[in-house]
Amino acid sequence: MRQKWGLRPPGRWLHRTGGALLAIVLIAMGSPSANGAVAAPGAGAVPQMTPEKHLEILASVGKNYLKRLRPEVAARLSTGGKALLRLAEQSERTQQLAAQGRAAAARTTTVRPQGPRTTKPGLANDTLAAEDLFTRLGGMTQSETSAAWCGSNALIGFNDSGSFVATEFLALSPSGSLSFAGWSQSTDAGATYTDRGALIADPIPARLAFRDLLGDPVLGCTSSRNFYYTTISMDIGPNEDFVESGIAVSPSTDGGTTFGAAVVAVAKDAFFHALDKPWFAVEAGPTPAASDDVLHVVYTDFDFTGFIGEGLCPDDIRTGLEYVRSLDGGATWSSPIVLDEVCGFDGNLQAGQVEAGLGDDVHVAWEFFPFESEASREIRIARSTNLGASFGPTVTAASITGIGDGFVLQGLFRVGLDLQGLAVDRTNGSRRGTIYITFHDGSNRTKHDPLGFCAGQPLYCFGDAWVIKSTNRGATWSAPVRINNDDVRLGIDQWFPNIDVDRSGTLWTVFHDRRRDERNVLIDTFVAKSTDGGATWTNVRATKDSFAAITGWPDVFVNPLYMGDYLAVAADSTGRYSGAIAAWGDNTLGDPNVVQRRFEG
Repeated sequence: MRQKWGLRPPGRWLHRTGGALLAIVLIAMGSPSANGAVAAPGAGAVPQMTPEKHLEILASVGKNYLKRLRPEVAARLSTGGKALLRLAEQSERTQQLAAQGRAAAARTTTVRPQGPRTTKPGLANDTLAAEDLFTRLGGMTQSETSAAWCGSNALIGFNDSGSFVATEFLALSPSGSLSFAGWSQSTDAGATYTDRGALIADPIPARLAFRDLLGDPVLGCTSSRNFYYTTISMDIGPNEDFVESGIAVSPSTDGGTTFGAAVVAVAKDAFFHALDKPWFAVEAGPTPAASDDVLHVVYTDFDFTGFIGEGLCPDDIRTGLEYVRSLDGGATWSSPIVLDEVCGFDGNLQAGQVEAGLGDDVHVAWEFFPFESEASREIRIARSTNLGASFGPTVTAASITGIGDGFVLQGLFRVGLDLQGLAVDRTNGSRRGTIYITFHDGSNRTKHDPLGFCAGQPLYCFGDAWVIKSTNRGATWSAPVRINNDDVRLGIDQWFPNIDVDRSGTLWTVFHDRRRDERNVLIDTFVAKSTDGGATWTNVRATKDSFAAITGWPDVFVNPLYMGDYLAVAADSTGRYSGAIAAWGDNTLGDPNVVQRRFEG
């Protein structure tokens, strides 16, 4: 069902909460790309839509989501999804800022994006990039990290409001498409990094006016040359004839120095669907060529077709956890497979994770959020034995209690997605084939709090990092093991534990931790290591200095509750090196930057 774009009649749910990343000035500014990270534009592109029309259409998408989504669902949208909500909420202010931005860009002819530059030791982003300082009111947020490591080359991707400024005001993509994604590259196995600037989608297909990349990075690699970068995307047709919500994958064949055109793995009509929170995994095919790499993508589909009498949920929202794959390095993609779906008050599905297992096994995990606040959340998982062609039954791997008030922690930043990591031991060691899941949970320590609402009670639930494992391909799961080794009696939060397995079978996790501050205010990042399959853990402080929570208040493009939704840890996928690379959002300098560190095996 194809319609001209504009604001349609509302559904039943009004959303009145704040947005996430404040992508408020989605206006094309008109100069050729100068970030040094993009292939040349394709020939035959359609004439560019006016900046005003680009903004109007994106605002219409956001207004549609505002009308359709329940507050509980909208609160857990990814950073990219919530950018559209904020755009709709701030539409009048957006027009004012857009006009000011156009005027400023017209007057400023000397400022250009910084371009590739070596970062300071310990950092993954350039803290003095010109785009970060073009306006003193926004563009300085880099956080929410993902890492991929193959041999001598390692990449760290992150949400980047500086990339938004660069594509918006300073050095537009050839098509005028927008980006909220940046990345940094190491060519010496994590010893040093170069900030490569903004990831943009160009060259885009001739049928499009724009292909906007809205962030939520997930990276992977199959060799020291072949890397992939996955983000949320929005495709806009040239004559308002279609807008598609999608998940895009950008390939690199030069070790992450540059990325080619973003390819959409899945896209649906954005009036009837909001595709959100992608996750990605990749495994090498039978040859070293990227053309037979196998790519796996999972995502959440917020489906509004019930409001026109179609689908599973008449007159209601359907939430689906879906999977697509590519067997040819991302050139073509399968039709979506629905792994789980719920209607309206039945709950919500989010935080999908995917990982390649042994042989042709593919494992997909996700989280189920009941709308009854006192009910436990669930981590669910399903396995494919035929490389993602079909999946077996769903298994409940763990029940979870949220942390903080169930959505935000002390400091008022969101931590609503409990499932954080999925990894498979693919080594030839004794634990080969073991599957690991990491999550944070608040059931261990609670405190009465009149403003709290953890588990539906006036409580604050202090977070711990946990791991569970399966030794029978996901059929059954162990009891949880606590990863952080601070005194369990303390009222201290740990959250966002991600996990990977290195060539020796050693487990590595990274998580945020407040154990060094008895007031539970200041934050550190810790890395934990297990050499016995997760039974015991050593904890090491990764940060040099503790930092305070800094959310989106200092950056006009960022939501006040945002301080990232996950951290990065990556082992060398080629097995050449032991150990792991960790990367995280860090506020030590007074604004959010990406800090990285390599840990030896």
